[in-house]
Amino acid sequence: MKNTCGHISLLAASLRSIALVAVLAWCGFSGGAQVIINGVRAFADEGSNMLLYSLPREAFGSDFTAVVQVDTASHWHNITIAGQSLASNPITFSGVSGDKVYLVRALEGGRPVVKRLMFTFLPIVSIDGDIGYDYVDAHVTLMDPDGTTDEGMLARVKWRGGYTNMEGRHKRNYSIKFVDENGEKQNRQLLGLRRDNHWKLDAGQVDLSRVRNRFATDLWLDMAREPYYYDQAPDVLLGARGKLVEVLCAGSYMGIYSLMESIDRKQLQVKKYDDQNHTFHGMIWNAASWSKVAEFKQYVGYNNSSPNYSTFVVEYPEFEDVNPTKHDDLYNAVKFVANSTVSTYNAHAHEYFDMPVLIDYAIFIQFLIAVDNSVNNIYWAIYDREQDKRLTLAAWDLDWTLGTNRDSLDFRGGRAEPDHDLKFSSKEFNMFKDPKCIYHREMINRYWQLRHSWLSEKSLNARLNALVTPLLESGAVGREQARWSGDSDINGLPLNIVGERDYIIDWMHKRLAHLDRTLMRHPCDINGDGAVTAYDIVRLQSYVLDGGVLDSSLDVNGDGTVTCADLTTLYEYILGLK
Repeated sequence: MKNTCGHISLLAASLRSIALVAVLAWCGFSGGAQVIINGVRAFADEGSNMLLYSLPREAFGSDFTAVVQVDTASHWHNITIAGQSLASNPITFSGVSGDKVYLVRALEGGRPVVKRLMFTFLPIVSIDGDIGYDYVDAHVTLMDPDGTTDEGMLARVKWRGGYTNMEGRHKRNYSIKFVDENGEKQNRQLLGLRRDNHWKLDAGQVDLSRVRNRFATDLWLDMAREPYYYDQAPDVLLGARGKLVEVLCAGSYMGIYSLMESIDRKQLQVKKYDDQNHTFHGMIWNAASWSKVAEFKQYVGYNNSSPNYSTFVVEYPEFEDVNPTKHDDLYNAVKFVANSTVSTYNAHAHEYFDMPVLIDYAIFIQFLIAVDNSVNNIYWAIYDREQDKRLTLAAWDLDWTLGTNRDSLDFRGGRAEPDHDLKFSSKEFNMFKDPKCIYHREMINRYWQLRHSWLSEKSLNARLNALVTPLLESGAVGREQARWSGDSDINGLPLNIVGERDYIIDWMHKRLAHLDRTLMRHPCDINGDGAVTAYDIVRLQSYVLDGGVLDSSLDVNGDGTVTCADLTTLYEYILGLK
């Protein structure tokens, strides 16, 4: 029996290898005209006759000299590249820039062939395979501008996403699972990120800037405080890191993407399930869609024989590996919040949640007006339920932010105006808005700490420009706009990435000014003008001397009264002593 199973396994592996060879042949790896620069093939977009090759950023702005070949399977002759005969190798490409085109000319049986060679300094990812809704065998190549090119990476690839993966969509997101020649999981480290087999390519399909998700996720990774178990797991990350790349799929240029890590046990560093003793330790759930339960407003019974608790889906331990699962702690947290008054929340919320992280997240999504991220697109995690059952969270899928809203899915002019505040759908975040909640003042104080660091306009603008400028200088913006401007994915709208960057910068300026004056008004901002100055001292001093009825907005030190002690706190703040 064992021998028979062994033969079956070998046969399955052989069939898989044959299938993969067929995929590679279908994708042109067994032939066709390929231009090879310094031993590495340029990627071809057959639709536009474009060839794309990645160079180090330092090569831009100067001449680049390389040995260029055309593969022997080609029937090309009389070949010239950048006006130079192929026979005169090496070839010099003068004044390399992202928008410059070098013509590759040849004759193929008397028929003229013209290809447009362009250089980028972004990494290039090429997927070759017949990709669709289900995982299929594919071949992935990654060209890093540092000169490293990983070819022959076998993978299982499919389209991914919800709304962005509906029929008729064009710029797809991709899920990639690397495998070995036997179809078994193969971990790979890409672009200095983590070593893993599972990777995502995020298209920014409905985002007119193409960088909102990357911008927002990186901001969250920087501004969020460490989760409660950081000392035990210092490699924990509450979001998915990524790098901007250019992507081709099946010989077609797909444009700017973010190559991203996944949110999983490895990212959140929760403690592994004990297989020997069948003991649950770390737990992760994904709030996959909206529901009253996911809003923490209603609780229902749970069934550990199901991977779902309402619209929460257990992600770790994976249900197919550990069935029944353990929804108990999530259920208890939902039940607590659903039944909570402000006083019970004040007294016990810290027993159920990682409050510093939740406070940071409430500020984060309020700043972004992240309508789609106050209920779903949140991963909830417990480090080790045997030690501590508190839930912390990781952020995910943040492209409908920074001036877009859910209406912009259909591009009905859907803009989130900077003075329209996010109405938290989740009850646990809504609690923070009540002045009687003990976390209300902590949220405001934390906001003002962040306003002088990660949420300063200077920092935010620099972060956005650090994403967009390389896209411009590498030529990726021009290629992206040429490929997708006017596409039905964006309802025929023009794609203007620089214009959208400028819109976001203006939007952030107005959004912060609004928050400073209203929801996040500083306790020392007595007159509500968005600044703390001597005018606030005059207003508070007048109030204290008059002995008026208690106005909680004037209670600077938060002791429940308005007295000279509040004046002292205000003086100390202005003088920089607090």
